[in-house]
Amino acid sequence: AGDLSTCSGERNAKMVDTSELLRVFGPFEQPKGEHHSGQVSGQRDTASADQSEQVIRHLKQEIEHLNTLLLSKDSHIDSLKQAMLLLENHQAKLTESPAPWWKFWKKS
Repeated sequence: AGDLSTCSGERNAKMVDTSELLRVFGPFEQPKGEHHSGQVSGQRDTASADQSEQVIRHLKQEIEHLNTLLLSKDSHIDSLKQAMLLLENHQAKLTESPAPWWKFWKKS
């Protein structure tokens, strides 16, 4: 009797429905000449939070893109190293002088 029931909102945050507040405390009445600055700042906080979440999402996407580019660069470097080793090996084989034909027991 008189207890407020809560429900879960975004990110499992506890929330109270306004109809519950009306049921327990009665209708809202604001004295004339008094402004609700809390409501305005709450709207600013919500807008600021939404903007921050959007920036965070954008930065996460940028990080993911940069990680992909980094992996691509590493893969390209590895393939270039492999090609360099093959070229060095081929060049070393070309510069070796073959053993004379009569030294068949020595393997080159």
